[in-house]
Amino acid sequence: MARILQGNLHRSRLAHDLLTQHVREQKVDVLLISEQYRNLDPPFWVSNIEKTAAIWVPRRGLVNTGTGEDYVRGVGGIQGSHTRKLGVLEDVIREVPGEIVIGGDFNARATEWGMPTTNPRDRAILEMAARLNLIVANEGNTSTYRRTGFGESIPDVTFASEMTTRIIRDWHVTEEYTASDHQYMLFNINEDHQTSTRRNHSRAPRWNTRRMNRETLAVLIQSAILSSNGIPHELGGRERAETIVE
Repeated sequence: MARILQGNLHRSRLAHDLLTQHVREQKVDVLLISEQYRNLDPPFWVSNIEKTAAIWVPRRGLVNTGTGEDYVRGVGGIQGSHTRKLGVLEDVIREVPGEIVIGGDFNARATEWGMPTTNPRDRAILEMAARLNLIVANEGNTSTYRRTGFGESIPDVTFASEMTTRIIRDWHVTEEYTASDHQYMLFNINEDHQTSTRRNHSRAPRWNTRRMNRETLAVLIQSAILSSNGIPHELGGRERAETIVE
């Protein structure tokens, strides 16, 4: 059983100190952190240069680590952000084999993680998740962001691949004081008899058509040599094209 905590520290020193205490009390195994106050020492901690994302594994250390603008990767996991960087994040996720868990402050609104409506500009996140076969692990509609005068919302989202989603247990937003305007999210991954299946499972790749070079694709299609052997000469237009494709 792996116990995972996800949260945004909002650059707060007090939030950082409280998080350390919470890790000890809750016996957390892995932390997915956004906007940390400061970085800890490797090999237990990995962070990007901008200090917008970090992964902390207090007792075991990290392997297979990597960083980029607004994301970090370690022990098979990635944490990332929203907007124009989604394409970069998607490319990185595609490079990770097997099962995966992603947590971060995506600053987005969607009914899939408990908001009353979906913001049209945030559909890009849902489209990315669909292409990567990722499923939202959030449960309920408890707010994760709470700030006096600014209302409440759910910008913090946990995604997981299909097999991992099936064994996530007790995902919830905690009510502990965090000294940040974000609450923690805590959940368990039940490593039972499905472990061997998950390790051998690979996600089916999908094309990210929004990022393809359409002009280059059109040129390649037009220059392709298509076999027309056996196709009656009287066929033309649509019928000829469909026959060639078949």
